[in-house]
Amino acid sequence: MKAKPLRRVLVADDEPMLLRLMRDILNPAYAVEATESGREVLQRHRESRYDALILDSSLSSMSGLEIVARVRDRGDRVPIILTTHEPPSGRLDPIAFAYRVSVLRKPFGARDLHEALDRLVGA
Repeated sequence: MKAKPLRRVLVADDEPMLLRLMRDILNPAYAVEATESGREVLQRHRESRYDALILDSSLSSMSGLEIVARVRDRGDRVPIILTTHEPPSGRLDPIAFAYRVSVLRKPFGARDLHEALDRLVGA
């Protein structure tokens, strides 16, 4: 029986420790690539499609919200999770609803991250 290929996930956060932690939590269940740059997210996703994106809402070079808008405006339906420190019912919720992205509030645990991603990609 042929092994099912791992789903590819690109994670972006400008906090290096959190970025490493998310990568370590998701490996080996997912093939995870990581970056601290919002601009690099767009470049990598254009060059090599991912099964999901996990983006910090406030990346320094380009916010997660800007990335979501650009990806969705070109018709791309890739599953996206936005991570944020923003409280519920803030400005992010209507945007997330409009662009069909999930929101994961910080701090979150390993189980929260896995469950959110599994729901999006149908794992």
